[in-house]
Amino acid sequence: MPITSPVQRAFPDIDTLLNPLTENIDSRTTLISLCGAGGKTSTLFWLAEYFYQQGKRVLITTTTRMFLPAQSHYRELILEADPVRQLTRCQQVPDGPTLVALFSHIDRTSGKVAGLTPEQIDLLKGQQRFDLILVEADGAHHKLLKVPALHEPCIPLSSDWVIALVGGAMVGAKADPQQIHRWAELQALCGITAGEPLDWTLFDRLISHPQGMFKGTPARARRIWFINGDYQNEASWQPQLIRLLARHPELHAIWQGAVREPIAIRHVVRQAPLDGELVASPRA
Repeated sequence: MPITSPVQRAFPDIDTLLNPLTENIDSRTTLISLCGAGGKTSTLFWLAEYFYQQGKRVLITTTTRMFLPAQSHYRELILEADPVRQLTRCQQVPDGPTLVALFSHIDRTSGKVAGLTPEQIDLLKGQQRFDLILVEADGAHHKLLKVPALHEPCIPLSSDWVIALVGGAMVGAKADPQQIHRWAELQALCGITAGEPLDWTLFDRLISHPQGMFKGTPARARRIWFINGDYQNEASWQPQLIRLLARHPELHAIWQGAVREPIAIRHVVRQAPLDGELVASPRA
């Protein structure tokens, strides 16, 4: 198999960046799962709104628990615990562009909704009623970095893409157990102690280790690492990210940006296509 070299894009065209996410392997429905820490829910809403505005039929859900989205983040809400009725309710959604939020039930005390099992989401994908299904497949208790526990993450087997997030403020920072979800798991996996730097060697291990940030990713799914929320270091990190991606051909791309900002993705490093590609200049 030919060996390719990573290419870097500054301020990539968002349509060119995101439209390939509609590619899938075995059906017309693309399933994208998000895991990790540092902006999964915001990324879920950002992707859902983008594809809805492109005229797609989009479903958002979770395999864990999340706060009930504001009405601005969906066009129809379905609360249904029975798997058969879930399929029926989705089949009854009118044709045309839509953005549906589907959950099993809501806890009125906490305001959180419970999601579906990975198996239920696999069935929904097989129904082929939506162009895209976006799944928050992990929890992080609002921390910026996490290592999954034994039961995490809950990624559907039919996922076409898995996007693993980390808060950009964690890269190069000193390890602070208060900012890291599953601190004991990180210590066991990487041998780190509090106060030591979260350096590129550590993230290299988290990307490659079977119990790291892409734990549970189906073998066929394409992988994206998203460093979310950093502004000051993104350009200076490019040489390290290019070298890191070159060591990990299993990664499709590394994104840098902040989904809450007008320009959500500011830099991309990705594997080059076999026919080669020039690095794009920054956009005006």
